[in-house]
Amino acid sequence: MIALLKIEWLRMTRNKKYIFFTAAMPIAFFIVFSSMMKGAGKLFVEQFMLSMTTFCLTSFALFNFPFDIMEDRNNGWNETLQKVPLNKYQVITVKVIKMTIESFICIVLIFLTGYFFKGIQLSLSQWVISGLVLLLGSVIFLSLGLLLTLFSSMQTASLFSNILYLGLAILGGLWFPLSQFPKWVQELGKCTPTYHFRELAVGYIDKGNIPIQSTIILCSYCLVFLLVYVFLSKKRDTSL
Repeated sequence: MIALLKIEWLRMTRNKKYIFFTAAMPIAFFIVFSSMMKGAGKLFVEQFMLSMTTFCLTSFALFNFPFDIMEDRNNGWNETLQKVPLNKYQVITVKVIKMTIESFICIVLIFLTGYFFKGIQLSLSQWVISGLVLLLGSVIFLSLGLLLTLFSSMQTASLFSNILYLGLAILGGLWFPLSQFPKWVQELGKCTPTYHFRELAVGYIDKGNIPIQSTIILCSYCLVFLLVYVFLSKKRDTSL
């Protein structure tokens, strides 16, 4: 497993541009939209930074993570791994570690943008804890990306990834505050995993405490996604 970690580290360092391009769109959204809303207060800019960080991390979960696994399956790398004493779940664990590192880089890039370009001033504990809860949320959110790997076609997976990415971003209040939507959309949005993903950090910045309810709901989503993945994965393996 250590050897596979080293291989994934080499693959990641050779493709550094991919990480920066993934973070580029949320950073651009953050700078442009926060600049357009000149009357927005300090709290809005802080919350919007955390929203765009969440937006970036969901991209890793819904695109980078599942497609990385699917590419290994399609290019024959998985067949090579079958010759070493590693099971499927150990390989997935290595991918999770890799995505955690990439997510950490994304968080740092957006936080630095907020600090240097938008003048966001948080205490050291607020920077660190909000970053850590977002990192934890990103790991939990990977469970949704894992479901996408069950598709045999990357084109089909890409279609669903885009629908989930944009749909969950809008409904979860990552682009616009939920208060701007009709009441029924607000209620629907509060049921999405992205809403509670964002709330992990926003709730801490606003109230000084990590929201327990959002943590429990997000973990519940993760458990459901993992159970569905294990069930469907075993069903697919037995049918082959």
